[in-house]
Amino acid sequence: MHCSRFYLKNIAYMFLLLLIIGIFTFIVQFNKDLKERLNYDNIVSFNISEFMSQQVFKKETEKPFTLSSDNYELSLKESAARETQALSHINFDTVEKDRRALYTVVILISSFVDHKHRRDKIRESWGNPKMWVTKDKFMIVFVTGKVKHAKSMIELAEEAKVSRDIMSLDIPEDFYLLAKKVIIGFVWAKNNLKFKAILKGDDDTFINIDNAVNFINQNKETYGYFGQSMAGQPVERYGRYKLTKEEHEKDHYDPYCSGGGFIFTNASIYKIIPLFDLEKILRIDDAHIGEVAFKAGVVAKMTDGFYMWNRWCEYRKDVIVSHPAKEPDCTDFLLKRSMIDNGKLPRDPKIEKEKYYKDASLLT
Repeated sequence: MHCSRFYLKNIAYMFLLLLIIGIFTFIVQFNKDLKERLNYDNIVSFNISEFMSQQVFKKETEKPFTLSSDNYELSLKESAARETQALSHINFDTVEKDRRALYTVVILISSFVDHKHRRDKIRESWGNPKMWVTKDKFMIVFVTGKVKHAKSMIELAEEAKVSRDIMSLDIPEDFYLLAKKVIIGFVWAKNNLKFKAILKGDDDTFINIDNAVNFINQNKETYGYFGQSMAGQPVERYGRYKLTKEEHEKDHYDPYCSGGGFIFTNASIYKIIPLFDLEKILRIDDAHIGEVAFKAGVVAKMTDGFYMWNRWCEYRKDVIVSHPAKEPDCTDFLLKRSMIDNGKLPRDPKIEKEKYYKDASLLT
């Protein structure tokens, strides 16, 4: 009888001990789950709040853009789908890139497939890092389309293997489809690189890399869009640049930067990409980019150093982009003058007194 009571007492103690251990384990696990849940909620709340705060435009004259949390996930899905669609148009990408590095500027050059001579001129002139003082990382990417001639496409692929700076798209080479090149280039950069800014140019431009880098490093505007601003530009209804009322109902464009060369900051690129739709573009590429940017609250700003109608090949010390620069002699002249000013070439009074390119003998 005494032994039975002893065993019963021990069993009761063991049961009580197990009960205490079970309750303690439950409390610990409950606290852990609660902590994780709270942390998850905080992260989601922070991300949504951060996203929404970025949509509030700085200028009081602009209407604030808000996005509910219900539409936030849908917007992300739509944006991701559009980016995937954009990237699907890349035939091949041979660009040599360092995904870990921070590039001060990624220079996206819209180039026609058969313009190898222009691409080579850029590579040997202003696209050559040895011509500049800056040590900042920059990258030049040629964005090309497609043509029907198989020989041209084969030659482009061979060129790309050697140069490792070409992104080929399945977009036909068509003046009225240039906006697609720019949009896909933006999406590609966002998904492949870390960068402070993107400079979009054409293959008949001259770019002073030192001035471009200095401008970007000194810039304080988060949502920047810089270039030769075109404000209140009328929509042409006839000729090469015409748009019908169905294509553009308003008679004036929103502000945009002339397409020969302009700069977007990193934050601006991330802000405008979700608004791009490759199926709905204007036939005038620079106007289209500007109108989409304007809808996102990123307004084109007139900026010194962007000379978009420099047909007389004038040199100015503050030049960032000069367009056009189709003639090799013009490019050489602008480069030599730039290199004299940045100390890469010795002073030369004969060349320095020339403000405009006039005599090819000055370049020898």
